Amino acid sequence: MITAGLHKGEVVWYNDHRGYGFVSVEGDEIFIHRTVLERFGLNFLHSGDIIKIDVAVNDDGPAIMEILAVERVVPESLPKDTVLRENEVRGIVKFFNPLKGYGFIEIQGAEEAGQDVFIHSRTLQACGIRSIAEGQNLLLLISDDGKGPQATEVRIIANH
Repeated sequence: MITAGLHKGEVVWYNDHRGYGFVSVEGDEIFIHRTVLERFGLNFLHSGDIIKIDVAVNDDGPAIMEILAVERVVPESLPKDTVLRENEVRGIVKFFNPLKGYGFIEIQGAEEAGQDVFIHSRTLQACGIRSIAEGQNLLLLISDDGKGPQATEVRIIANH
C-alpha cells in the first residue's frame, strides 16, 4: 500500500480530452485528474513520463495532490527512415502554434523547395503525433484543394 508523502511514478496513460489518467507508483496505479496538472501548469502527460508527486491517503485510498516535477519521456530514437515514399517530400517545421492548432512547414530539397505548406493539428493527430516544434524534420504528403498546399500525412524523422 502506498503511503502519504513524496513519490516518483510513471504515467501509465493520460487522456487530455477526458481530463484524467493513471500513474504507476510502487506497483499500484493511482488516479490523476486534470486539476492536478493545471496547478502545475500542464495540459497533458505522455505515457512513460516520470513524475514526482505528493500523495495523500484518504478513505478512498491514495490520491495525487500535487505534481512537483516532470521528466518527459524521450523516444529512444526517432525513425531514421528517410527514404521518401511515393509523392512524399521533406520539410522543416517553420512555425506551429499548438494553442491555435496550426502551423507551416517549409519544403526542402524538391522542386517546391522553399514553399510553405499549411499543417493542422487534426492532421497530426490522425498520424499519431501530438505536436511538432520549430526546426523539426518531417516527411509529408501534400494536397491542394484550391486553398493552397496542405499537409495530409506527416512522419517525424531524426534531425541531421
